[in-house]
Amino acid sequence: MSRLLPTLGLLALAACSSGDARRPNVVLVVVDTLRADYLGVYGFDGAISPTIDALARESVVFDNAFAQSPWTKPSTASLFTSLYPQVHGLTNHEGLYWGGDTPEQRTGILPAKAVTLAEAFQASGYRTAAFVTNPWLIRDYGFSQGFDLFDDYAAAIDAPADAIIEQAMAWVEAQRDDRPFFLYLHFMDVHAPYDAPKSDYDALAQAGGIGADRALAADRAPYNRWRNIERRPEWATDAMRLRLSYWRARYGSGVRALDRRLGDVLHRLRKNGLLDESYFVFTSDHGEELFEHGDWSHGRSLFDHQLRIPLIVRAPEGRNGGTRTEAMAQHVDLMPTLLSLAAVRQPDGLQGRDLSSVVRGTATAGAEDVYATATETNPGLYALRTPTHKFLLDIETGARQLFDLVADPDEQHDVASAQPALADELQDRLAAHLASSVARGVLEAETAEVSEEIQERLKALGY
Repeated sequence: MSRLLPTLGLLALAACSSGDARRPNVVLVVVDTLRADYLGVYGFDGAISPTIDALARESVVFDNAFAQSPWTKPSTASLFTSLYPQVHGLTNHEGLYWGGDTPEQRTGILPAKAVTLAEAFQASGYRTAAFVTNPWLIRDYGFSQGFDLFDDYAAAIDAPADAIIEQAMAWVEAQRDDRPFFLYLHFMDVHAPYDAPKSDYDALAQAGGIGADRALAADRAPYNRWRNIERRPEWATDAMRLRLSYWRARYGSGVRALDRRLGDVLHRLRKNGLLDESYFVFTSDHGEELFEHGDWSHGRSLFDHQLRIPLIVRAPEGRNGGTRTEAMAQHVDLMPTLLSLAAVRQPDGLQGRDLSSVVRGTATAGAEDVYATATETNPGLYALRTPTHKFLLDIETGARQLFDLVADPDEQHDVASAQPALADELQDRLAAHLASSVARGVLEAETAEVSEEIQERLKALGY
């Protein structure tokens, strides 16, 4: 398959881009493993995210935003390329769940033929930089495409946000000419092993959204013991509920710590007069299950706890701030939306919708379906989500589930057998989506060897 946007097309982008020196900067902040409902702006009961909540009051808040996958590599690839996982091809989890009989550990990488958000900005005259802390996103896996500076040093160590904030802000403040910039920040503070400062835990333990017992801080199991645990009748006890609350508070304390560190970024941008010259976008790569379906962590199912993410967009000078939208949004929509907001020509072949009119407040978006796939353990599992229902289909076995999200927002009761006509309709819509994706062309898969150092880092994170 030919490159989605040939080299000549990239040059054309640069040639046709606006010469206006006041083009907006774009800052895209992704917080790994952050589910929407653990932010005050999305309904959390407790002082967990004052900085993000204040940002939301100056921004457009998307109440229905979703990840394309419940783990980092495929979801970020969709965010970077506006391609669904079945098209960009990063749907597998080679190494841990596949390929154990090969002499070396290998993993899928972002194909060079994919045109990234950074490449489109770069071709239009933007300076581009990324600072990442997740080992799935190192340059070896192809995510550095289009970045003038791609700093992935922190991805090899256990680094909190402040390990990259200073470098990122120094890069921003060093931009002395009139060229706008695109900055990508990927933070891991919310991700396991949930080791935020004790002060953040203490501030949240008694929050209405959690209700944990501080005494459990001295009597806790290691985080990894909570992965792959089974739902057993004897666990439905008061003691067990307290332990679950403890770990949910530990997760929430990471959100609170990240919120404080994000304040440093916003303060520096305001101080330098850059915040009001920029689109500041805050989101996540996926959510986290906290035992709502008998499992912990993420990557192995397509329920909303792992897919519903925050999406907060602050325009320059806070224009249209303080508004909320019910528009359905997903990762593939970010690339066309951000390019449109920055007056950058969009590459051909993008699969997402341009939601810039929603951000500007000039139009509303229809209630379109959103899709997800690429669990770590089952790349054949797909989800279609409407504003009112979730449909799950395993294309290998034909097994399907249907959930009424109005009556059952936690997706506990499968109604596929009770509503077969609706299940059939959604299955047909999912099949049409998959057929159209395949028809537009699938990128040829590429792989790379995983170093022992990165393997150990991934193991420490629970992969």
